[in-house]
Order: sequence, then C-alpha cells, then structure tokens
Amino acid sequence: MIFKDDPNYSEVFSLPIEGGEWIRFYIPNDNAEGYHASRYAAGQAQNIYSSAGATPEMLNALMDKMISLCNDTKKQTSTLRTDIGTLANQVKYRTKYPVDEDCCLRMSAIYCFMDGEDPNKCVNAWIDKKVRLAKEHPALYTFFLHMGIEFTPFYRELSKDLKDTAYLMTRSEAIRALTPSRPQKE
Repeated sequence: MIFKDDPNYSEVFSLPIEGGEWIRFYIPNDNAEGYHASRYAAGQAQNIYSSAGATPEMLNALMDKMISLCNDTKKQTSTLRTDIGTLANQVKYRTKYPVDEDCCLRMSAIYCFMDGEDPNKCVNAWIDKKVRLAKEHPALYTFFLHMGIEFTPFYRELSKDLKDTAYLMTRSEAIRALTPSRPQKE
C-alpha cells in the first residue's frame, strides 16, 4: 500500500537513505478509527511488556518476598523450594525484558506504517525492520522514542513532566547536526 497517496494517512517522519531515496512513516489521520484490531492487540501486548520489565521497585519486592519466605519459620519446607524457584524465574524474566527504550521503539514500529506495509496486519518482520532502521539512524531513533512514549500508557504517565518544546528544540538541533549540507550549485 502506498500511504502518501491515501488521504486517510499523514506522513509523520521521513528519512533519506543512500541513493537519494526516502523512507517515509505514516499514521492514520483518525487514530481512534484508523488502526486495525491486530495493531491494538500488538500494542496492548507491548504495553504489558513495557510495564512488566525490571524496575528497582519490582526487583526489591520480589527479593523481599524471597527473604520473607526464607525467614518464615511456620512455612512448610516442602513448598519453599518451589516458591523461591517461582520468584527467581520472575526475576530472570524481568531482567531478560527490562523496561528500556526498545519498548518505545517497538511501540512506534507497531503504530507507524511504511509504504508497502499492510495496515490491516501486524507482522513481526515489519516491526523488526522498523526497529532495525531506528537503531541505524539516530534521527529516526529519536522520533521513535518520542512516539513510543506517546503510544505507551505506562511511559506516558511517567513522562508528564517532560516539556514538548524542550524535546522539539533538542530534536531540531540534533537533526540539523546530523543532516549533511548539500553543496550549492553556482
């Protein structure tokens, strides 16, 4: 699908690549109605992942529970190993999937489209491609981080104190610094 020719979508970011070509990213004009249910399902799954990762509070709570189980003299020792093992597996899971910028990149990749992508299917290959592009291009990385915060309720709540004007000024300066100037023709 070519989104630039579709009046239901707006370009939100473009990125020049080698050979003078551009990669463009789009979102539906009507966010509430413009996304397929599969995008919402993928976004909700990503949001759960974003809020379930390793945070100091979560790790401390799990460790406190382990210590409490070990110190409980009334606890039957027959279940202690299973209880501790379950908590240890939760710690391992949460450190495997920490709350980090990858969550924002993936959320943006779910909700921003590229030409050729089917908006009615949420395909991991497209998500992985967009995340890889973001990691290769600093301007897209910054854009995806910002969009990911907006799309992720858990992060949006944490970022209420951020000022958009400060972000936009910093982003504008970064883009100017990263954009090569073209020689003037005489």
